[in-house]
Amino acid sequence: MSGTLSTRGRAALLAAFLAAWVAGSVLGAGEHETAGAQPLFQIEPAHAEFVPALTGDQPIYILVLGSDARPGEEITGQRADSIHILAINPAKGKATIAGFPRDSWVNIPGFGTNKINAAMTLGGPDLVVKTVEELTGLTMDYWALTWFDGFRSMIDQIDGLVVDVPFALSDDSAKAYFEPGVQRLDGKSALAFARDRHDLPAGDLGRSENQGLLMVSALTQFNKEFDSDPSRLLWWLGSFMRNSRSSLPMDELMSLAFTGTEINPKKVVNIVMPGGSAMVNGLSVVNLDQTQLQAISADLADDGLLKKGNIPPSPNAPLLPAG
Repeated sequence: MSGTLSTRGRAALLAAFLAAWVAGSVLGAGEHETAGAQPLFQIEPAHAEFVPALTGDQPIYILVLGSDARPGEEITGQRADSIHILAINPAKGKATIAGFPRDSWVNIPGFGTNKINAAMTLGGPDLVVKTVEELTGLTMDYWALTWFDGFRSMIDQIDGLVVDVPFALSDDSAKAYFEPGVQRLDGKSALAFARDRHDLPAGDLGRSENQGLLMVSALTQFNKEFDSDPSRLLWWLGSFMRNSRSSLPMDELMSLAFTGTEINPKKVVNIVMPGGSAMVNGLSVVNLDQTQLQAISADLADDGLLKKGNIPPSPNAPLLPAG
């Protein structure tokens, strides 16, 4: 990557790092006591032939992926079970998080129809980018890749993550037991929150929304902690560096961290692409609502933000308090 990033461009990239950091929490069926040698996340340009213009006057699109790789497995060769578009409007300090259910039944370029999470197994992050771009008509600027191992320890390194849990959760499979309200989650609890789906009315759609909530919570906490004590920046940056892979130099990472406070967490819209359950050849899949998918995608193409009429209902709506 060449050239000098604008202040707002650096803020946008830090938001991508925060999103990727949180997305790593949802992956894997088992738990591991220590982080492996592989990085927790990596961010790269989505297209080698061009470098996005981070001038602040154009939206920036990052495809945030979570691999379900286990220790010793190649991260890019496993399924992408967490898939979110992070669309950032640097000029307005706003963003949109749009999640895709992992069982979405879609066309994977060159391979035919399959669950969207199979795209990374078939062709790595580049093929997931192509798949999402074909679905939405959007051009991704970056992809950010995460995996499971090490998430709990990184949460603990920053003394936990403050989350406003919107409703009670009880999922024996994920070991997720929560009462609603603001609480500081340690790494183990944050992982359980992110993996919970069996007690949600829309299953993985609701889980995807909760993953987005953790991304917003991370950005909120970063801003609050930096405002009250700028030295906390070092805790966050240290956690990033111990668990990341990036071609960006240290001074640029520091600049990203300092400018990340320009993204207003209260102006981040968190949605999941709507769809309905179906069976195809004995497989349980999600058929995306094509009308809503196209409307949301066209709206995001304009400025990275959604008009009120294009924001779909929350898949967790039946669990949310009235009013």
